[in-house]
Amino acid sequence: MTVPFWAWKDKNREASTILHPHRKDERLQWPWPLIRDVLPLCQVAFGGGYLEIAPRYLPIDNIPAFSDATRHIYMTATLADDGILVSHFQADPNEVLHPIRPKGGGDIGDRMILAPQEINPEITVDEVKALALRQSKKVNVCVIVPSKERAKYWADVANQTLDKNSIEEGTERLRNGHVGITVFINKYDGVDLPAEACEILIIDGVPEVEGLLARAEQMALNETRRQLVRQIQRIEQGMGRGVRSSEDHCVVLLIGSRLTQRIHNPEARNLFSPATRAQLELGKEVTEQIRGQPLNELEKVMDLCLSEDEEWVETSKDAIVNADEAEPGHVEPATIFLREAFDAARLNRFEKAKDLAQKAVASVSDRRAKGYLRQQLAEYVHHIDPKQAQEIQLSAVEMNRALVRPLQGITYSKLEVSSDSQAVAATKTMRHHLEKNELILWVNALVEALAWGESNSERFERAMCDLGNFLGFGSQMPENDYGKGPDNLWSLDGLNYLVIECKSGATSANPISKHDCNQLTGSMMWFGKQYAPACSATPVMVHPQITPENAATLHPGTRIITVEKLAKLIDSLRGYTRAISEANGYTDAKAVAKQLTHFGLTANAFVNHCPASGPMGRNWCIE
Repeated sequence: MTVPFWAWKDKNREASTILHPHRKDERLQWPWPLIRDVLPLCQVAFGGGYLEIAPRYLPIDNIPAFSDATRHIYMTATLADDGILVSHFQADPNEVLHPIRPKGGGDIGDRMILAPQEINPEITVDEVKALALRQSKKVNVCVIVPSKERAKYWADVANQTLDKNSIEEGTERLRNGHVGITVFINKYDGVDLPAEACEILIIDGVPEVEGLLARAEQMALNETRRQLVRQIQRIEQGMGRGVRSSEDHCVVLLIGSRLTQRIHNPEARNLFSPATRAQLELGKEVTEQIRGQPLNELEKVMDLCLSEDEEWVETSKDAIVNADEAEPGHVEPATIFLREAFDAARLNRFEKAKDLAQKAVASVSDRRAKGYLRQQLAEYVHHIDPKQAQEIQLSAVEMNRALVRPLQGITYSKLEVSSDSQAVAATKTMRHHLEKNELILWVNALVEALAWGESNSERFERAMCDLGNFLGFGSQMPENDYGKGPDNLWSLDGLNYLVIECKSGATSANPISKHDCNQLTGSMMWFGKQYAPACSATPVMVHPQITPENAATLHPGTRIITVEKLAKLIDSLRGYTRAISEANGYTDAKAVAKQLTHFGLTANAFVNHCPASGPMGRNWCIE
């Protein structure tokens, strides 16, 4: 939970008094003198048993050895966002725009980059895992996963799993000989795995950020270009681990539905460096003949790189040498304005900070990003006009619901009922999917997010919202967007709604808790206050159990999406997607209507296929 900026600023003196006696504690990850002067400008968040306090930008000039240096030299192989040099190190933007670059790509090794699930969306991660196990008998296979939770998936085949505490010893083993499968937890940079240390590299899933504030920012910037730039940089850094010189070779496999969907996006591909982009395109070309084929056909292609086939090596080098010229450095104007605003605020020049932050807001067009920058504007304005800051924060939250809600809250906007039929609405939602594979990739990413587990609860709620829209229902997240109401609200046909509480983080060992029962009842009461008496709502809970604990009572008529029901819903969703993707059937409302009925995904079927809080209901049926 992020602490509102006004609460932190107004109680900063008390907070400083609490922190000061602990200024020499090892638990403080920053030296106290470095952060002391910017404490009022910090962001604060609680979660996971600890407190995080950090400024938006590094007060880098508090380090004399850095700020007094005659020259500053920044060296990196992958930097999708040049603005980080300005925001983090106060580099001159004009100098950042003209970096020194090597000519050509002759120093880059042979790297075959493949996305199995883009070649064939039916390929599963389990199949890739089995491939990795087979290949690990001959070569070192390295897997980069985004989290400890994901590392558990590879635990049964991993010969070693490395985190920040064991990485030095583990990488030394790889350099010294054959290990098998090595799993790296959230380590996309700073690891060199040359030659035979890593001949197959698997990047499993989209990189996740570390830290409470970074996670809050990621939520606020979800689906924006800013977030995409950061993810692509991390992915490209990860892909560079196995090729450290022109003599190295490595097959890179990109797996996971969300990651496959990201790199399938043309905008994302354009953010990679020219050499990596050329290797991605070459990977697509060499696999064009096996598109839609099973995974064992892909292994034959991989062998071209692993065996250093002469024709392949020559083709690979040509692709790199003939890659497009790197574009000049680019720094977003907002980055420059916000860094200058932060530095002005450090000198208590809050009027100047306000003007600069306003320029930053005006420089972006994306609604979510603009809202996020407006919150930073409100943070500076609060120091000179708290009332105006609240007004700015209200406008920021109207643009981006993931931000801190203002003191007066925001007015709830009812979920509008479409005049279109479910099939027509579903067809309109799918129009941005240009071809069959793109639609399947999107649904695969949606299914990947519908996973049980506490760490995935936020993604699950968002995925349920997306699922509602995809099926042609109206869909909304009242609790997330307005601070009150259910996790999800779907509008079905006519005046019928689903009030949905997602408890995907609950364990199957425990019955439904009193707290969860009361929460669903509270959401139903909220619905009754917000919507006319003519509207009716069915209470739905996503939970592994169907019975409440002894002291709890579920709201009458509650339907439960259990583990079994969710699995069958996903099966129906996959079957529906395959059916409508044939011959671009998702553009035809009649074809969509037929398949919605066939796979039990109409409004009535959706409710009836969930068991009530007692005897089990019917299965999701495929007729």
